[in-house]
Amino acid sequence: MKKGIDAPLVPIMFLLVGVVGLVTAIVSKDWTNYIFPIVLLLFSGLYLNTSLSGKYKIIRRLVRKMNLSSNSQVLDLGTGHGAFLLEISRQLKAPGKVVGLDIWNQGDQSGNAIEETQHNIDRMGVSNVSKLVTGNMTKLPFEDNHFDSVVASLSIHNVKPKSSREKAIDEAYRVLKPEGQLVILDIEHIGEYRNRLKQLGVNSVQVEHAGINGMYAALSTKILIAKK
Repeated sequence: MKKGIDAPLVPIMFLLVGVVGLVTAIVSKDWTNYIFPIVLLLFSGLYLNTSLSGKYKIIRRLVRKMNLSSNSQVLDLGTGHGAFLLEISRQLKAPGKVVGLDIWNQGDQSGNAIEETQHNIDRMGVSNVSKLVTGNMTKLPFEDNHFDSVVASLSIHNVKPKSSREKAIDEAYRVLKPEGQLVILDIEHIGEYRNRLKQLGVNSVQVEHAGINGMYAALSTKILIAKK
């Protein structure tokens, strides 16, 4: 599976500034000057580990926890290279289907393109239960109460401003079937999502930390699980 780095400019900046800082520290011969660049290099390592490995471990655990039936209809918001979509597709059999929706912005994830994700789907042999669409999560092209589950991994925080993120939550709720489950991984705005869902009448909202595998430098991934 081809993977992409989330917000790729961030770890690049950590790495570059860290290397420059190390050179400066060596020249200065002052050990205290090593502290800042070493922290930045550690941040870069944590970020890359989560982006390329850790989040996939989290997603595998979550998909098992979702206990999907083989004919489930699932929507993946901001699917990117298909981390959630591909793991979910392993659990499905036609007519089960997982739909991956994205605007395919490479600033959000390196190499983010519908052709790349379709290639991942084809390589795994799950095209019969997977479908990709281009669309905006603030205006979903689906009927009300259509999906058994809606998932989103590190995507909704890219929607700006706050009113648009609230619209994305509204849309996810709208297309979710009664008793359906919503699963969101994100590094920002989890409290905002929880409050919006409560405004929509959702009583069952759980939030937990994803642990070391979800650390994007100093930012910790949180997991929100809600039931309509």
